[in-house]
Amino acid sequence: MTQSEPIAHSDAPLKAKIIEMVALSAAFGVVFLIVNAIHFRTLPVSVIFYACILDAIIASIIVLFAFRSLRAKMTTLHSTEIALVAIASNLLILLYALAGPTVIDRSLSIYIVEKIDFRGGEVAEDAMPEIILKEFWQEYRVPEVRMTEQVTSGTVDIKDGCIHLTARGRILANFTRFYRRTFLPQRRVIGDDVTNALSHPYQNAPVLVPFECPQAQNPAGDEA
Repeated sequence: MTQSEPIAHSDAPLKAKIIEMVALSAAFGVVFLIVNAIHFRTLPVSVIFYACILDAIIASIIVLFAFRSLRAKMTTLHSTEIALVAIASNLLILLYALAGPTVIDRSLSIYIVEKIDFRGGEVAEDAMPEIILKEFWQEYRVPEVRMTEQVTSGTVDIKDGCIHLTARGRILANFTRFYRRTFLPQRRVIGDDVTNALSHPYQNAPVLVPFECPQAQNPAGDEA
């Protein structure tokens, strides 16, 4: 018995640290959810993921300030351990932001499921493409929402009725094009077909909508 007591005693600080680290991490999550709920319900939001990042920063400041004020003399954690808990908790928060509100806001797949449920649980297969083209874009205001996100992100700039790709946007386009062709599936099952068409979707695609900016269409008129 006397030999086992020192072992139990040496384990006590580790157990206390683990409990405190879990509690601190939970505090980050709870405060973030509260701040995020207030933000989304009361303040304007242009990009959901960016708003979640801001809320995570605000929550971290609140939690760390409260932890320092309430637990400064009683804590079993070193400053390095507190920093690691903060980093790990914020990574989990960002993962939630990507897998939760961002995906639900943007996902066409989720829209299809919700739409079928809203229509009573069944929709004709031939009707779904037209529903997406005519109803999804209008109900979710897809063009306006996505353009707002791109302008806020600095990938495009709108001037004189023309959308200009910025240097940041060109870098992003080059990266996503490379990633699509290199790392996405090359044998994608689409309906009854297996194809690599989604690896280069714009190649040989017909131009269905005139896209030239007004000044590019009539440069002579601009000079006049």
